[in-house]
Amino acid sequence: MKPLILSAAIVAGMLAQKGPAQSETLASNTLGTWTTPIGEQPMPDGSSAYVRATTIFTETAQDLIFEAFADPDGQVPLMVYRSSGPWTDMGQSPDVAGAMAVNMTNDYSRVEIFVDAPEMWAAINLAECPLEVGVAVDITDCVSGPPFTVTDCVDLDIVMVDEDGQRLRFGGGDVDRCTTRPTTLSDIAFMRAE
Repeated sequence: MKPLILSAAIVAGMLAQKGPAQSETLASNTLGTWTTPIGEQPMPDGSSAYVRATTIFTETAQDLIFEAFADPDGQVPLMVYRSSGPWTDMGQSPDVAGAMAVNMTNDYSRVEIFVDAPEMWAAINLAECPLEVGVAVDITDCVSGPPFTVTDCVDLDIVMVDEDGQRLRFGGGDVDRCTTRPTTLSDIAFMRAE
């Protein structure tokens, strides 16, 4: 009887040392650089661009970077979008087991283009922005729609880190994140880069 009690105590102690369940997302396991593979994105004119997204979480800020390339190897850049701002851990999501609710705000949104292609920039709602090759331009007041819609609200989202800390996903679904937090996860997976 004593060995059974001792074994149970050892197992309980080991579980207590492990801490939260592996699938529970915490602020500490979101920290780092996460990236998607380069994927093909159809353009309105029938051509293709190749896009990679990167997010970087530090203890105080979350950066989002979208890069578009003319080639699938990412050697010929077309443009880069960068935004950054503070984020706050709001605890575990009540709707998605293991996900963490986060509030994020945007301090800036900038686009830098590497080719002069007015039709392409108009197709992604940047026609009113004073774009100049090689110059990062704040698009907060000139972007006219997706994919780079800039809001001045607190962005209500969720984030899930799983697959032994190697995959990160944000909330999915078509919701207004200024008023509603997503209750599903996106299919877009960011893999740990650092």
